[in-house]
Amino acid sequence: MKSTLTRSKVKTVNQLIKPYPGRWVALSQDDTYVVSVASSPKAVLSQARKKGETSPHLVKSPDGSTSAIVF
Repeated sequence: MKSTLTRSKVKTVNQLIKPYPGRWVALSQDDTYVVSVASSPKAVLSQARKKGETSPHLVKSPDGSTSAIVF
């Protein structure tokens, strides 16, 4: 499935990750909710998979000095 970023989707993702500055955030496959939050991509992916999310979207929330990084 190809993911398409629209302005509304970017705005939604930004709102979801804003409370977690500098942290890695796993979002549901449809980018509608936060599955887990951790300090490393490995940890956040592991937590998300334990919660049953097989293909989460990983995002590094900006800490004020960087932009979001999406995987």
